[in-house]
Amino acid sequence: MAIIALGGPIGWFMARRALRGVEEVTRTAAEIADGALDRRVPARSGDDELDKLAQTFNTMLDRIQALILGMRQMTDNLAHDLRSPVARIRAFAEMTLAGGGSRAEWESLAASTTEECDRLLEMINTTLDIAEAESGAAKLRVTDIDLVDVVVDACDLFRTIAEDRQITITTDLPEHCRIQGDLQRLQRVVANLLDNALKYTPAGGNAIIKLADEGDLVNLSIEDTGIGIAADELPRIFQRFYRCDRSRSEHGNGLGLSLAMAFMRAHGGDIMVRSKPEHGSIFTVVLARSRYAENRKRGPL
Repeated sequence: MAIIALGGPIGWFMARRALRGVEEVTRTAAEIADGALDRRVPARSGDDELDKLAQTFNTMLDRIQALILGMRQMTDNLAHDLRSPVARIRAFAEMTLAGGGSRAEWESLAASTTEECDRLLEMINTTLDIAEAESGAAKLRVTDIDLVDVVVDACDLFRTIAEDRQITITTDLPEHCRIQGDLQRLQRVVANLLDNALKYTPAGGNAIIKLADEGDLVNLSIEDTGIGIAADELPRIFQRFYRCDRSRSEHGNGLGLSLAMAFMRAHGGDIMVRSKPEHGSIFTVVLARSRYAENRKRGPL
């Protein structure tokens, strides 16, 4: 009888505790549905199933909130940076409608309009590529790649530009460096970083590319003797549409480094940078093969 007498209150207590945890999850979900994205389920340090549910639920909410904030930022950035190209296209159209010009002038306006449209499409497509990679929705076409070939092809592609700018490209590469990755995305990472190095290096400067295969780690560094980056600007250079003060005179939309970082994170890698004004910059791509393998097992985040 004593066991029965004790069993009733204990059972009621356990059931009440379980229901309280479910009620907290339900209440939090309702508040989030009303727009309170910063709300979280109170998590205890216990190890039962409800505590694990609360922790998993909060982790999911953190990711959802980050994605929503990223989408808002992307929308704001697009609205700001699309304004100028759209205004130029409108001006070209108004000049054409005004008439009175020669056929050559009309053809020039049509060519300018086409060029601005191409710039808009490139900006939009790049922004979508970044958003897809950052959200974990990008589907990598993973194949066996020799990273040495990727670097050599990029150097060949930019060789003429470097010669026109009187910049010397030098490389320090192993014979082979095989990794698993998405060829097109890795090509764009290397191309964007090398393009930046050439763009901000004055005539007579150098761009040095080094590749070190350290087993589980692969380090690709692209060093230049260019204008460098101020210390207070370094934390922001990977933000979408951000351009340093001294880079605004060069053509660009401020998306190249953001895209490179997003693609590297999708591969489980990272990009580090060291820079000093008037002395140049060193961008180092770090690919950890073990981390990439773990990312593939987990799937999209």
